[in-house]
Amino acid sequence: MIPDKTKAAGNIDLGPGKEFDLVRTLVDEWGKSAQHIGDDAAIVKVPEGEKLVITTDTSVDGVHFRRDWLNHFEIGYRATVAALSDLAAMGARPLGIVIALTLPEADRLEARALATGIREGASAVLCPIVGGDLSAGKILSLTITALGGVKQPLSRAGAKVGQRVFVTGRLGGPAAAVRAWLELSRQLAWLSAVLRPQ
Repeated sequence: MIPDKTKAAGNIDLGPGKEFDLVRTLVDEWGKSAQHIGDDAAIVKVPEGEKLVITTDTSVDGVHFRRDWLNHFEIGYRATVAALSDLAAMGARPLGIVIALTLPEADRLEARALATGIREGASAVLCPIVGGDLSAGKILSLTITALGGVKQPLSRAGAKVGQRVFVTGRLGGPAAAVRAWLELSRQLAWLSAVLRPQ
């Protein structure tokens, strides 16, 4: 059994077993980013006067990414940033993420790298990891649910003719990177749009 080093962050003591050992590996890698892991559900405080904004993004091997293109760190980072970017689009400040991870046996040795990518994506916007679920399966899949708070959400329905639209990054970057990969050119100018989106 792996020693439980998670109590200092307010996490719940986990019992013995292979699944809990894997959870301990993830939480150990997340360090202070993980808060109150191990209970049946996460408790997230929403600041007074703010609304709770919730979004969920799923990343599935062979659909949203290919493991011959991305390593496990990049897979975890991209999945996390994709969910958090939806909070940013609504003008919300991140309050926490919950991760549902389906991890095939062949990927278990890369669990720490996956956890590092998730932590780095969340830490970039000071977002804690507050819970999740772990399952075995045949296909690697991450579902990230991001929770945010905002006084006045920015909605697509509120857009009016004549208002300005702002974007971050370069439009078309991920599509250009995928084309480059398919053509085996791996043009470095486009790769960061897929490997390390902001």
